[in-house]
Amino acid sequence: AKMDSVSTNTQMSIATFADEEQAELKFIEKNLIMINKPGVMDELSARFLPSFAYVTMKTRSPALIRDLITFLREQEPKIMEECGDYAHFDLKRIIWSLELLREDIVKNREFEVLRVKAPDTENWNKFLKGLSADKNNWFSSLWVHAECYMYRRIWSIFHRSDTMANYDYFGHQKILACTSTALQMSTTLLATRGLERSLENFQLLMKLCVWSNRCDLSISREVPDDRIYEKLSEYDSDLLVNQSADIWNVLIEAYEPVYVDIVCDNAGFELFSDFLLGDYIIQSRLARRVRFHVKAIPWFISDATHKDFHWMLSFFCKNKQYPELKAFGCRMRRYLRNRSFILHETSYFWTSAHVCSQMKEVQPCLYVALSEASLAIFKGDLNYRKLLGDINNKSTAELSDCLQGFLPTSICALRAIKSDIYCGLPVCTVEWLTEDDPKWMLTGQKAIIQLATKHRLSGDTLA
Repeated sequence: AKMDSVSTNTQMSIATFADEEQAELKFIEKNLIMINKPGVMDELSARFLPSFAYVTMKTRSPALIRDLITFLREQEPKIMEECGDYAHFDLKRIIWSLELLREDIVKNREFEVLRVKAPDTENWNKFLKGLSADKNNWFSSLWVHAECYMYRRIWSIFHRSDTMANYDYFGHQKILACTSTALQMSTTLLATRGLERSLENFQLLMKLCVWSNRCDLSISREVPDDRIYEKLSEYDSDLLVNQSADIWNVLIEAYEPVYVDIVCDNAGFELFSDFLLGDYIIQSRLARRVRFHVKAIPWFISDATHKDFHWMLSFFCKNKQYPELKAFGCRMRRYLRNRSFILHETSYFWTSAHVCSQMKEVQPCLYVALSEASLAIFKGDLNYRKLLGDINNKSTAELSDCLQGFLPTSICALRAIKSDIYCGLPVCTVEWLTEDDPKWMLTGQKAIIQLATKHRLSGDTLA
């Protein structure tokens, strides 16, 4: 009887697998999914079956929404405690709307205009209405358009509620990611205390910044090593490009006043490493000011928002377990008061579907602000994709040739590689790594520190 039961279960599993495979084939045929990889200079899109874009839209995005729904159901008592009893009714509508959004993605429906009023609604709808018919759904559009649109739709669902309009549905994950790495932050602060101005120390902090980009809740939940700073040299073989010496030269040769902008990626340990780099830049007088750019709304799960920025400083300043964290937080707040640090005003460009080459047209004030800096550091995969416009460039093409004309100032691209888009790599690097592990580019185990230099004369601040 037991053997018969096992046999029946095996047959059912095989039948289920066959049904799923058949459904997949029908989906591919119906939605004109191509079985070849994107060619050189093709736009990255989920219409290519052997691409991370396809995996994202077919599997990861629906799973993200499903997990968010599960979280909301489990946390309903806490949410009602935070947002009020009426949140019970808002939650019902939010969950229903999220289920509809998930169905839209799974069935590859056309994008809808946004109907909830917000500061960026008009610009988003103008963008959506400007899409051609063949690029107006989840699997045919540019990959970055589809992903950004999904996160913006999620925010709309919450924003139109009475009780949960300001609720950060990813906040609990970001707070946990921060509090659980307090030890690593503390040991890193102790290891970097009193660093003198030198190329070597600058390079070490740049490496810390790039490897902290592994801490990305939308891809992995990897926690940094307890003594990450002391072990940075162990990661050198995985740093495929390192132009940090050239970046140092940009700063020491820049005309006064020298400003540095950091376009942030993740909250938690990575944002801490951004503060640490900013602290070093100010202390060593490499620049007068460091300006931070963060997201306007909850974005890609762990992306830092204005709320996260201030929460982390408060977490540091109130920390009783690690005195060095408290002292560090108080110093960061002094920087904000004397404007050595500036948190840039809310910009919805970073949570739009626009790529960086469109910034000068759609957000000229932000473009001018970046052009005032001597260096802008763009962190993480999403910012990298926006820099390259989600174009599948030749892997050996120079970064400066892949920016589609975007160069308001010298641009540093700093990322742990977690998607199949890259440029500026040594010859045959992609081929060798792919032969060893076909999914190497999705793991965050390799990284790059790249530079595109803006050459200008004294006083020439605007592009």
